[in-house]
Amino acid sequence: MIFILDESFTKVADVKDIPPSKMKEVEVDGHKILIANVEGKYYAIGNICTHEGGPLADGTLSGYQVECPWHGSKFDVRTGEVTNPPANEPELTYEIKIDGNQILIKRQGVSKTPNVELALLEKIKVNGTDVMSFKFRKQNKQGEDREVEENNHQQFTSLEYKAGQFAFFDIGGVYNDPKGPVRHFTISSSPTEDFIMLSTRIRDSPYKQRLETLEEGTTVKIRGPEGQFVLPEDYSKTTAVIFLSGGIGVTPFRSMIKYATDKQKPIKIIMFDSNKNQENILFKKEFDEWANINKNIKIVYTITEEYSKEKSSSLNIWKGEYGRIDKAMILKYIDNTVLENSIFYICGPPGMLKTMQSLIQEELGIPKDRIMVEEFTGY
Repeated sequence: MIFILDESFTKVADVKDIPPSKMKEVEVDGHKILIANVEGKYYAIGNICTHEGGPLADGTLSGYQVECPWHGSKFDVRTGEVTNPPANEPELTYEIKIDGNQILIKRQGVSKTPNVELALLEKIKVNGTDVMSFKFRKQNKQGEDREVEENNHQQFTSLEYKAGQFAFFDIGGVYNDPKGPVRHFTISSSPTEDFIMLSTRIRDSPYKQRLETLEEGTTVKIRGPEGQFVLPEDYSKTTAVIFLSGGIGVTPFRSMIKYATDKQKPIKIIMFDSNKNQENILFKKEFDEWANINKNIKIVYTITEEYSKEKSSSLNIWKGEYGRIDKAMILKYIDNTVLENSIFYICGPPGMLKTMQSLIQEELGIPKDRIMVEEFTGY
């Protein structure tokens, strides 16, 4: 239980709860915070790794450094700064004070990114796959009625984000999940759409099973947005942005392409979308519709199943590419002038990311500062 001792500090634990060189996760106003005890001094930073959302309190503490258990990112518990990649964004820090045997955190600053509670509107299952999309209200019910808002003097709340960013979803009722009760997902909808959507593969984890069975109207807590995997703000020095996606990794690109189309952004977008077969090409109908009305968009689909070429040829129905994305496929659609002045965005499973980074840097000679990477862990 959390006791409010004054207007600015909140009790989160007793000193006996966190011995020297140990850590503990606490929650204040929906924010998960890591408390670390280093040689009798206590420090507080965000507990959700800024790289892929790993729970830092489940990692290891060595001196002033906490290491994320998922991908090895390290943070200084005194400052929140990144001391080891792959994370590149620091953690929020929180002011702590000790009152007797009580550990208190200053509430100011905890409200920087509060949870937004949104209701589930619709569930969409992609036929022939294990992928489902979930659409939520873009704003809470209170925000739908300005008159109600004004009469109650309550704050209008909604989730504002950039195309390509992700958020954390607390759907409630998740127990005994080894990865915890909260997940982060790319927001696959565009900021120009009137709903918030996530799209994911349904697995056997307690979280995914709970997500699949959510009923329409259920309210979930969403925190964010976070992430820098977004379109460039200045297009003047960029000839094109080139998206390389694998499977469910296409979700941020749906958001970006829809946004660029709705806002009529003057940027050329070329996407190579790799899937094992035609059934697993997500959002194809939408992508084709947007490409028809936005002449700056070119989408190259490729399928990788060994039998797909023979099967599709006999039916004469597949007109896309075959096989994995490689140098020859990219150069078939992109000339050197475009290549030398483009930004590459890669999103997919870890194996694909490693292969694509090697391809772009070593075979195509693209410098690292023109490559954006978003890892999809698939949990």
